[in-house]
Amino acid sequence: MTTSGGNATDAAPRPSRLRRPMRALAAVALAGVAVPVATRLLGWEPGPLAIVVALMPWVTLAALLTVLLSVLARAPWLTATSAVVAALCVAWQVPLFVGETAPAGDEEIIVASVNMSFGRASADDVVRLVDDVNVDVLSAQEVTPEAVEALAAAGLDELLPYSEVAAEPGVTGTGLWSRSPLIAAESLDGFTGPHSRDGYVSRAVRGEIDIAGGAVTVLAVHPAAPGLFDHSGWDASMSSLTAYLEAQSDPMLVIGDFNTTRDHRAFRDIESLGYVDAADQAGAGFLPTFPQERGPHPVAAIDHVMVRDAPLNAVDVRTVSVDGADHRALVVTYATR
Repeated sequence: MTTSGGNATDAAPRPSRLRRPMRALAAVALAGVAVPVATRLLGWEPGPLAIVVALMPWVTLAALLTVLLSVLARAPWLTATSAVVAALCVAWQVPLFVGETAPAGDEEIIVASVNMSFGRASADDVVRLVDDVNVDVLSAQEVTPEAVEALAAAGLDELLPYSEVAAEPGVTGTGLWSRSPLIAAESLDGFTGPHSRDGYVSRAVRGEIDIAGGAVTVLAVHPAAPGLFDHSGWDASMSSLTAYLEAQSDPMLVIGDFNTTRDHRAFRDIESLGYVDAADQAGAGFLPTFPQERGPHPVAAIDHVMVRDAPLNAVDVRTVSVDGADHRALVVTYATR
């Protein structure tokens, strides 16, 4: 009996001995999560934090894990704090999973965004995508003269005969193709501002198409990406894009590689102007598009389609792999209203 009692006594302290390292682990996890959450909350995105903010859906998962660790550690204050942080993260992500309800007409329009990745993306894959899903409007970024030739040879011009293309070597070219006539089509020189690393200026292309009996301005965009530490090009291009979009009075459809996620301050500034992201509108969930073919799975949703004052309601959003591209293509089906 004494031996048995002794064993029970020896075993009793074990949970408390584990609790201390569990609390330490939970505290470290909470501190790690709190940094990107504070960055997202304050809209202050210096240096690498701008990259971290792009990963907020994954930070949300980490925040939920922190709550679990805090509960297992039996740490009330850590649990309460972790729960508040996790709730904030979840609140930011919920709109992605709750679609809008709006009366839909009989007509559908399908738009797609494809980053050609220095022109190296498979033209055959792009044209096959356009054909398979009946794309009506295509925005392409990083369009080189060679890529334009390859797309034409693969049959893009037969499917989407109307276009305005500003092809350039490297990453600055942008193109817009349409199944219906493009009215007043033009490229916008210097629209997005210079990139800080090498001075390039990405092009934007615009034109008007008829949707549900009215003119809608379509804008194909490709703002600069943030650097690891220097965001001057990114800031300049996003400020330029936001100012341009704010100045527009016509119904707008904006398509492209925005190099921002819905958690970045610049993207939220555009949303504050009344522009609605297709993924939010359709309740499509988290659909990361970048980077493709650089790892097991894309981690950031930086490609977008947005509308303002257009008779369109996003009913389906999906991503499609394109051989040779470092982004997944984004395909959005809109119903007219």
